[in-house]
Amino acid sequence: MGEAMAPAPRDSTSGGLALGAGAAPVLLLAVALGCGDPPPPARAVPDAGPAAVVAAPPALPEPATATGYWAAFFDDVVAGDRDAARAGYEAALARADVDPQLAARAALRLADLEGAAGNRRRALELVARAAALGTDDDAVQDAAERQRARLMAAPSGAADVRGPAVGTPLPGVAPAVAAAFAAAEAQLAQVHRMRMVPVLEALSSTVRAKQRATEEAVRAYRAVAEAGGIARVAAQYRIGSLYHDLALELVFDLPPELDPGVASRLRRSLRTSALGYLKKATAAYRASKDEPAADAQAWRAAADADLRGAEALLGER
Repeated sequence: MGEAMAPAPRDSTSGGLALGAGAAPVLLLAVALGCGDPPPPARAVPDAGPAAVVAAPPALPEPATATGYWAAFFDDVVAGDRDAARAGYEAALARADVDPQLAARAALRLADLEGAAGNRRRALELVARAAALGTDDDAVQDAAERQRARLMAAPSGAADVRGPAVGTPLPGVAPAVAAAFAAAEAQLAQVHRMRMVPVLEALSSTVRAKQRATEEAVRAYRAVAEAGGIARVAAQYRIGSLYHDLALELVFDLPPELDPGVASRLRRSLRTSALGYLKKATAAYRASKDEPAADAQAWRAAADADLRGAEALLGER
């Protein structure tokens, strides 16, 4: 998902060094990792652009965290071992309470990997976490905004929907419930295809349209949830995912031509709405997890995973 940067096949605005022009810092990194010590600060690379986001790691209270992050970065950029890199970045993100700055960079690197894999929703959540963790880091904020803009512009795919695929059947439910669930799933797919346009002429109308479509889909799923059992588990999970995704999409850069005072008020309003939707998402996820039902393990597992993500965002904000 990164911007092209010759000769590297993938540059990241999410906090990495570019290959080619940045080869010397990467080699220094390799030597430092081989000695078991955290890497020394890399020199600034002319014209490195967004790659400079983490070219020099900040002062860290926990050296092991830094070493683990840079080992993951080495696996990602130099060795090309995405699985090892993902595990290292996840470990750094899990230690956000120890080093939020490094966790923010790890979240951006993970978002880069998720975006490249087509997992747009997960990538947006990671970008949001990075922005929340790196509140006082202008480089992180700039990189997060650029990555968020690219993700918002990316086309939707099958992996764009949280949890089980759209149209997943509910075993054992009555035909009327199955039909109602299928209709709600169609509304969900329609909501996911809608994109809010962050330009002055369409900003308010697209935000309101997305909110209305989300609430209409939520009402459809609430009707399904009344059947109880697996229908309630699945419907509550979908309600949570709708609010979760809307919350993430409401945080975006406003048009530069907007009056600064108006922009400040609108930004606060959007963020307040986003937090409110996140709280609704967590309530729905918990309702999904707490409903006893057979054959609902996949839905409950998805609710558990997305509940942790939403709660992490709430805690960091």
